[in-house]
Amino acid sequence: MQRLSPDTYAARVIHGEYHPHLDGIRAFAVLPVVAFHILALLCPGGFAGVDVFFVISGYLITGGILRDLREGCFTVRAFYHRRIRRILPAYFALIAIVLMVGCALYYSRPLVHLSNTVMAATLFSANIYYSHINGAYFAPDIHDYPLLHLWSLSVEEQFYLGIPLLCAVLWRWRRALVAPVLAALAAGSLAASVWALRSGSPNAAFYLLHCRAWELLAGALLARACLKDAAGGAGAVAGRRLSATWASALASCGLLLVLAPYVWLSSQSAFPGLAALPSVAGTVLLIRFGNAGWVSRVLTWRPFVLTGKISYSLYLWHWPVIVFWKYAVYNQLIAADYVGMFLVSLALAALSWRFIELPVRASPAWTPRRTFLFAACGIVLLVGIGAACTASLGWPRVLHARANRLAKNELPSLFVQRLVDTGIRAGAIVGLQLANPFRDCFALSGALGVVGRPVEVLLVGDSHAWNLQYGLAMVLKEHNRAGYSLSHPNTFLYDVDDPAGKAVLDEVARRPAARQVILAAHWVDYAASQPQAWSRKLETFASRLAAMNRTVLITSDIPVFPYSPSDIAARMAIIPPRRVEPDWVEHAQPAAEYERTQGGINRTLAEICVRTGAKFVPLHTALRQGDRYPAFARDSNGPVPLYGDSNHLTHAGSMQAARFLAAYLKLETTPPPGGT
Repeated sequence: MQRLSPDTYAARVIHGEYHPHLDGIRAFAVLPVVAFHILALLCPGGFAGVDVFFVISGYLITGGILRDLREGCFTVRAFYHRRIRRILPAYFALIAIVLMVGCALYYSRPLVHLSNTVMAATLFSANIYYSHINGAYFAPDIHDYPLLHLWSLSVEEQFYLGIPLLCAVLWRWRRALVAPVLAALAAGSLAASVWALRSGSPNAAFYLLHCRAWELLAGALLARACLKDAAGGAGAVAGRRLSATWASALASCGLLLVLAPYVWLSSQSAFPGLAALPSVAGTVLLIRFGNAGWVSRVLTWRPFVLTGKISYSLYLWHWPVIVFWKYAVYNQLIAADYVGMFLVSLALAALSWRFIELPVRASPAWTPRRTFLFAACGIVLLVGIGAACTASLGWPRVLHARANRLAKNELPSLFVQRLVDTGIRAGAIVGLQLANPFRDCFALSGALGVVGRPVEVLLVGDSHAWNLQYGLAMVLKEHNRAGYSLSHPNTFLYDVDDPAGKAVLDEVARRPAARQVILAAHWVDYAASQPQAWSRKLETFASRLAAMNRTVLITSDIPVFPYSPSDIAARMAIIPPRRVEPDWVEHAQPAAEYERTQGGINRTLAEICVRTGAKFVPLHTALRQGDRYPAFARDSNGPVPLYGDSNHLTHAGSMQAARFLAAYLKLETTPPPGGT
């Protein structure tokens, strides 16, 4: 019996025979992804490399399933045994090491974000988790997540939950239907992707399985076609019925279709949808004809083959390296950093491939029982640690206590809300109309002041209204009064024609004792997104409240920083920066800058107040000291953060703002029941 090398053995375990040009295609998939992530200018459309991976994966894995079915040796148990050995050891090692590095570098807030993604990634639901985060894949903020790239692995594993059973049922019932059913599913998935983009749901189109499955199914259809070829399996890639000239021409066309999107796509492109078709079609052609002509010589060039062999590990490791590197140097990048990120990623990928991937895939010690036990223990352990970190809010007293004092952050965790949103959307797919308790009942709402007394003050708005809840609750308690907050993040609640606005008005009508209504919001956002409509809608809303005989107070917004002062201060307590930027020294915004960015909005708010009889509250002046707006105050213990991020107040900042706001409220103190 011929003795196989570990890598050759592993390759044959996956797809029967080893074809070097497939590793070359993998190299043309992973290198653009890495280049795009390191510096988008190097390869503007490099993210399309993931689509190439999807097609290859669909071809190899489905091809293996169909071959086993043809030979009568397919079992679901054996399929997942191979799949776990292929994916999970390196995958779990990455997640565990990323979490350990996160504990070393991160203070509580980013560590909680990381622990949330650890749980989602471990359960292969990272794509669903990220689809519900505010901000698309190309938004800068989301690129601070070290496990962001695992969304694509989640898509694949969700796909492979269903495709083995589907193929097995169709094969044993009526195998002629395998290709038509796969083609119908691919067409439906592509249509869903296009529809999601056109209906304003780019996150769904990018992240979710039903919008991405067509790319994997394209590879699956190719695998079915190759299985029917007279040459059989992957050996049919050269194509017997075509001359060498035609095969080489089709391979050239495929390579062009794969490479072109890397140049003409960008983060501004509507993607995936139809924009992913060239990558998918090109990959299909390369798999089928890529071992012909000059393209074969390119794809089988040894550096490309070696890169393809470690492509899975390179994909796993490159993104955390980039995120942690940029975090550690405060994005103060020089040319050496870009080279360093690539070389470190390459080194870690080679080590992972050599010492984790190959030994596990080739070792006979990984019996099915041990493999499934490893998967179960890994999932329980990683999810348990992630849940403990989230529940403890990042172990703030244990890890980096000084940094956590500087980055005090009382913003609510929306992880549970995202899980609820996931359930709502999943229900919608199968036709269930489920209520969202967060959206219907205002996600950040709550009672303020003294419980049991009639509500006299209502606070309405987005997360910037929520900013005031803590301080306003304390002020109301001091005066023995009660209030209530109606707020939801990133939501304009002042549109009387919108269900959310109608719900607010209904709630106001339901509380006749609530004579004073405070409207607070991140006005800059709405002025940018609704430049002509926001002020008109707000004026109509305030007029409705005035008609209900309510006193309306419209607050100006707080200063917004171009960076998070508390984040920078906390990071500086853990990692010294290469250079301290001038703004970081005082962490203060000049009054002139606030006037430039928000002065016009405040004048519009004041004019609305004049026309509607509302009161304008210049809340921003509560945070002003001289000619600047500092982000930190001081007490006997040192700096006290007023901001939890670039535009949300901490409890200390909320108290400072609420005491200023109290002067505009009618809050004559009343004695408590039974008091004197």
